[in-house]
Amino acid sequence: MNPDTAQWKSIGKTDNADFFEIAPNILGVLPFEGSTDSETTARQSVKLQLEYLRPLGMRAGIVVFMDPILEQDAGARRIYRDLPDPAFQICYALVGGTGFGRAVGSVFLGLSRPRVPTKMFSTLEEALKWIREQLKKK
Repeated sequence: MNPDTAQWKSIGKTDNADFFEIAPNILGVLPFEGSTDSETTARQSVKLQLEYLRPLGMRAGIVVFMDPILEQDAGARRIYRDLPDPAFQICYALVGGTGFGRAVGSVFLGLSRPRVPTKMFSTLEEALKWIREQLKKK
């Protein structure tokens, strides 16, 4: 799945991904094709999100596109489990349109218990609907 990012606001870049504001209170993480996710890139990701959200006092759900990722190591999974700030990063929607993307997301969910609600989806539309429901709860 290659989302059309033309209407999204770019908010930054890390060593392995581009970051966007997809809509009010919804951020998107689009890893580079064929990228790997390590403890270092995971720290960069969480830091970039918080550096964007905290000064604005904004709570957001985050969409992570899993299909471009080739590998995610245990260090990355630990960071995503422990470092997000539930006051700002209220949920993560993992979008995997391919079997491999869903497998990477499922491994993360199966091996980690994230501090914030995290769920796997096949489409961006399903993910956005769930995030909007989570935003209403908080």
